[in-house]
Amino acid sequence: MLPSNLTKAFAAAALLAVWEIPSIVWACPTCKDGLSDNYVSAYAYSIMFMMSVPYLLLAGFFAYIVVAYLRKPAAERKELSAEQLTEIALKKAEQGIPTQPPAWD
Repeated sequence: MLPSNLTKAFAAAALLAVWEIPSIVWACPTCKDGLSDNYVSAYAYSIMFMMSVPYLLLAGFFAYIVVAYLRKPAAERKELSAEQLTEIALKKAEQGIPTQPPAWD
């Protein structure tokens, strides 16, 4: 359990943050600018935010994949030779696993 003074300090900081954040943070442009006569820019900012979020999420996901791939040592990323690929294909064929995509007519 936290000491009493530290608990009071955290409570005071939380109260101060809750009291001051609405004037600092622009989390909801409609709420911030909607109180004034600037409705058009308030909705424009919220629409731009909603339109950019899916692209930012996709960019972050693909950046994660690229970074994860590049962190592997080069020895693990090397391409297989034709003989190694043939050996893998023969092992899969013995197990009944198809090695080629189905042919679509």
